[in-house]
Amino acid sequence: MIVVVDTETTGLDKQEDEILQLSVIDINGVEVYNNYYKPSRHTEWKEAEAVNGITPEMVADACSIDSELEKLNELFAKVTTYIGYNSYFDIDFLKTAGVKFPDNMEVVDVMADFAPIYGEWSDKYGCFKWQKLTVCASFYGYDWGISTAHDSLSDCLATLHCYKTMKKSNAKEN
Repeated sequence: MIVVVDTETTGLDKQEDEILQLSVIDINGVEVYNNYYKPSRHTEWKEAEAVNGITPEMVADACSIDSELEKLNELFAKVTTYIGYNSYFDIDFLKTAGVKFPDNMEVVDVMADFAPIYGEWSDKYGCFKWQKLTVCASFYGYDWGISTAHDSLSDCLATLHCYKTMKKSNAKEN
């Protein structure tokens, strides 16, 4: 099964912060999984909230990710290709939460693939600069419609659009 995955978190540290939202869609854009979680160690996340808009009130009655681990492990056990935007950020958070992935799973990171296409060089890191999903989506003419960036389901759909458009462009070049 080929899936596109995105998370929203309380922050950037996989050891300290927690997943607030997880979304998974299939290669056709069909929702496979979408859930909010109540964090177990955080009661507020002001910086992340300013980005993702997920408030403590929004997840106050949500389940914990722990209560969903069996379902998540069953889902990810079937995954052959994992597509994401900054994929390893999400994978690391999911692994820290207890999600297991198949050893032979292919990981596609649209952010890493897009960096040389966009072509902004970073002298500091000696490579092409990673761009935000909103930059990639805009570059490929994605219409967010009524949805907004930083909702994990909306970000999955934008990532899928970018992935498919990049794939079409590569096919035309070859």
